Amino acid sequence: MIHPKISDFVGNESSRKKIIEWIVKWSDGSKPLLLVGPPGVGKTSFVHALCREFDIDLIELNASDTRNKNLLEQVITPIFSNSSLTGKNYLLFLDEIDGISKREDSGGLDFLIDLFKEPSIRVIMAANKSNEAIKKISKVSKTVTFSPIPPRLSMLYLDKILRLQNASMNDENRITVVRNSFGDIRSLLNATQAMKAGYTTIKNPVVDIDIENMIGQFFSVKTFGEALDLVQRADISYSDPRFGQSSEDRRKDILAAFFSSIVMSKIDIPTIAVLLDKLSELDVILGRSLVLRNWKILRYFPLILTKSLFEVSRNKFIRYNRYSIGFENMGILSRAQGLKKTLRILAQYFHTSRSTFGSFYFEPLRQVLSGTDQYEDLIRSTIASEKEADVLVREISRPAENER
Repeated sequence: MIHPKISDFVGNESSRKKIIEWIVKWSDGSKPLLLVGPPGVGKTSFVHALCREFDIDLIELNASDTRNKNLLEQVITPIFSNSSLTGKNYLLFLDEIDGISKREDSGGLDFLIDLFKEPSIRVIMAANKSNEAIKKISKVSKTVTFSPIPPRLSMLYLDKILRLQNASMNDENRITVVRNSFGDIRSLLNATQAMKAGYTTIKNPVVDIDIENMIGQFFSVKTFGEALDLVQRADISYSDPRFGQSSEDRRKDILAAFFSSIVMSKIDIPTIAVLLDKLSELDVILGRSLVLRNWKILRYFPLILTKSLFEVSRNKFIRYNRYSIGFENMGILSRAQGLKKTLRILAQYFHTSRSTFGSFYFEPLRQVLSGTDQYEDLIRSTIASEKEADVLVREISRPAENER
């Protein structure tokens, strides 16, 4: 793998100059740097290049993953304490610092602010956008702003990459790739790689197609580029968890739409199994990115989704099918009245409404409990009402709809 040098970067010249000056002039107690700018403009890559060329040991952490005070203290405090003993030049790089929220960080943000008032090692933080956490952390740091790369510089960078790779691209495709990257070099490189791999270059993404039409056309178009264009133009949403939403939100949920369309179409079981396996992998990627607030993955998710589903779904005559709720949960609806009080009690434990719990959560819970030998004791120790406990025990012992 070829690592970029400081001289390889384009755009944000004044910002990069400030970082180099800070590196050279740094001394104990110097304020940390806070780099703020959109994804794909070189914040993280430039820090890596700096450390390589200045022979500094880089310690990189993702603040979204390590937001709790205890975790931060366990990881960061030894770095500060041991730096003077080893004599090495350290740089602590905290990426996605905007992922730390006041509500969830359990003191992590305040810990960092206190620690960074007089740091004993170099500290650089990076954020994609400004929020309450960034406003607080900026008071004890020096902010350096990054902007999207201008089209002219993006084009120069693209031409350089093509020369290094002994590749070529016609003027129309070069202009389209640069325009669609919106100043994001990472996006530019991904689009270029996809095109050179044989995929059609997409047009400007414009939301102008209903999800029903998108699904129907996705499974019938001939080329990867056409399928990707459909996904990017569709009126869709990315949600996790997808159950418990309004019916309109669920309708727009792209993974739920693909799921219901696949399982309700008349296709062979092996193909269904492969497609559902792909969907489960996509669900994990999307779920983790949303839980960790890694919003930048959403920019590339249409490409990941299309790449995962396109080849295996050709010529299978899959059509759009809509279910307002998961079909595996529909059996409970006919018994909802008898379980009304029990569902209300359970909904309180799960901090949701009775209707949402009955429609979406009860059946998975029933399957989990029915797989244990002590589920009756567990139910009776949890639910105070003997009558409602009896109702739930009978329901748990009932075979699932698909087991009959």
